[in-house]
Amino acid sequence: MLRHLSLSLALLAAQPVFAQNAAPVVHTAAQIHQLEAKLMQDAKKSPTGVGVGGLDDFGTYSSHMIVRVHTGEAERHKLWADQIVVDKGTITLVSGGTIVGEHALPAPGESRGTSIEGGKEVVLHPGDIVHIPAGLAHLVKIAPGTTTTYLVFKEK
Repeated sequence: MLRHLSLSLALLAAQPVFAQNAAPVVHTAAQIHQLEAKLMQDAKKSPTGVGVGGLDDFGTYSSHMIVRVHTGEAERHKLWADQIVVDKGTITLVSGGTIVGEHALPAPGESRGTSIEGGKEVVLHPGDIVHIPAGLAHLVKIAPGTTTTYLVFKEK
């Protein structure tokens, strides 16, 4: 699965709409495995239970690997849409509704909160892909005692 995701990531990064380089950017399976191991350790040490690693940043488009060891915070990105590709584990995505305790972050258009009230839930499994439009409240939940790894592609 990671090899397939690495190839998909390389192909997405090489699209002409966002091309800043004359050559595609490739992330090998070995690099992806190494990053995932590091992020797992980061997530276990973090009070938020998340490890985040940037893969690419092309200005209006970026990609990240996320490892979670417990449920995250609710979030909203005013300027960025997220596309999530689940690699390992199961995610319950809550979207829409109202963010409880929503507060702005230093980054423009970014906010977080403790949970979501009135959102819609969908369960995602490895290989599933979901697009979250800019401005939509969302929350990634995972079952206690489990972990998950997923890729996030952000675009303006």
